Amino acid sequence: MLSGPSFREHRNFERFARDLVRLPGPGEDPLAYLLSEDRWRELTRAVPDEAAWLMALSQATGVYFFPSREWVRTLMRCLKLLKVTRLLEAGAGRGYLTAALAPACAAAGIRFRAVDRGDGEFVSELPVYAGVERADALAAARELRPEVVLYAWPPPGQSVAPLCQTDFLHYLILIGEAGGGATGAREDWDTLPHKVSGALSRCGRGRTGASRHRVTVFYGGAHRFSPWKKT
Repeated sequence: MLSGPSFREHRNFERFARDLVRLPGPGEDPLAYLLSEDRWRELTRAVPDEAAWLMALSQATGVYFFPSREWVRTLMRCLKLLKVTRLLEAGAGRGYLTAALAPACAAAGIRFRAVDRGDGEFVSELPVYAGVERADALAAARELRPEVVLYAWPPPGQSVAPLCQTDFLHYLILIGEAGGGATGAREDWDTLPHKVSGALSRCGRGRTGASRHRVTVFYGGAHRFSPWKKT
């Protein structure tokens, strides 16, 4: 008779996962708590099923997207090239990515807010980064008026169209699965103008593995190619 992992094995993996995917400590270098791409590759190559291992890691930590140090640096270079002055992170969850973005944006002179409604999957005993606000993303966007919204793993079926239609937004960067998959509303990929970011898709990984991981850039209402742009 086949059996799953023992309770002890499960608890050992849980401890390992929470030590690996953790929030930064006081006074720690802003990117030191994140793993490098080399370390992520080393870890995922050592397991027989990368997707299953990442899913278990996600379930143990409440984190759906695992950014590397290189991913954050690539994003910040993109924001600099776009001359972004205001950035909103929607669906920030526990703030695993927020903890890296907040100091990076402060150093770059970018106004930054991270919000989460708190109604998704939540691991109650795990800490949440202090910079994550309990707020609705659309309401926060209307207050901040960001040029860019970053949204990692929106819930299945949740469309990003209301955010994209705002007249101040240039880009919405969605981190999730190719063509929607288990993230967001699949019809968004059929109806909203977008492109895949090769640079951002090559780094980081989602809870369902590298083959499904994509970073998609949707055009907002202020972009010149947007169908909602006011003329």
